[in-house]
Amino acid sequence: MVWKWLGALVVFPLQMIYLVTKAAVGLVLPPKLRDLSRESVLITGGGRGIGRHLAREFAERGARKIVLWGRTEKCLKETTEEIRQMGTECHYFICDVGNREEVYQMAKAVREKVQPIGTGCPHGSTAPSCPQVGDITILVNNAAVVHGKSLMDSDDDALLKSQHVNTLGQFWTTKAFLPRMLELQNGHIVCLNSVLALSAIPGAIDYCTSKASAFAFMESLTLGLLDCPGVSATTVLPFHTSTEMFQGMRVRFPNLFPPLKPETVARRTVEAVQQNQALLLLPWTMNILVILKSILPQAALEEIHRFSGTYTCMNTFKGRT
Repeated sequence: MVWKWLGALVVFPLQMIYLVTKAAVGLVLPPKLRDLSRESVLITGGGRGIGRHLAREFAERGARKIVLWGRTEKCLKETTEEIRQMGTECHYFICDVGNREEVYQMAKAVREKVQPIGTGCPHGSTAPSCPQVGDITILVNNAAVVHGKSLMDSDDDALLKSQHVNTLGQFWTTKAFLPRMLELQNGHIVCLNSVLALSAIPGAIDYCTSKASAFAFMESLTLGLLDCPGVSATTVLPFHTSTEMFQGMRVRFPNLFPPLKPETVARRTVEAVQQNQALLLLPWTMNILVILKSILPQAALEEIHRFSGTYTCMNTFKGRT
């Protein structure tokens, strides 16, 4: 027993060195990208904003089929038509991911209605382990809402809505589609989160709290999938992105901290999926923020918020809730 523990103590640091070296090499020589030609992708909040750009990016990279979920039919229909014009099969369903029963109902509808009669496995197999046309193999949890007010100014129902959509919605969608991914030994769960999950700001307490919860959910899920062959997860933490959702949000130095373009977030997200990258912070400078939060005292962090303007950035918020 003693020798076993000693052996483990010797092997463990060698494993760490190997894994760190492998990751460093991957930065210089990126791994081969995953082929998406056999993948069916479902994007929540897929009608507009980052969701629409994600649909475009997956289509451009050869995804076999794209399914869009959202609450606004007009936006969903426009995006669906755009993707179809690109030559990719696309369907949309009106679904509020904050409603558990609705999620399970629409998940069943996807499996039944998206699969045309007489079709099945693209290779002609009828085995349960072979993906059928209605099987979702990449789930992108992108849907989110923001109330944009302080705790005392927030309506209780609005606070609940943020938690239901931004956090619990991911529980329901993942529970709906993950079992089949595990059966197929082929699947990927993606969470479009926010850097605010790691560094909260005033004026968006509902959003920051829900995103922090969603981050913990994905961290636990990712670790839970370690022994599940073929199924992985990716969490994306972008900085402020220039979409209508956060319209009016202002930082003190916009030239130094410019908002991300939604197409950039979409492109990097799909690349992370293809590279099987577990965590992606955008831009890369957000990694410095994580380090600073770990070593600086609270008073120093508060001064950073004041200096950068994040302390008051939501005062001019006009975004879509």
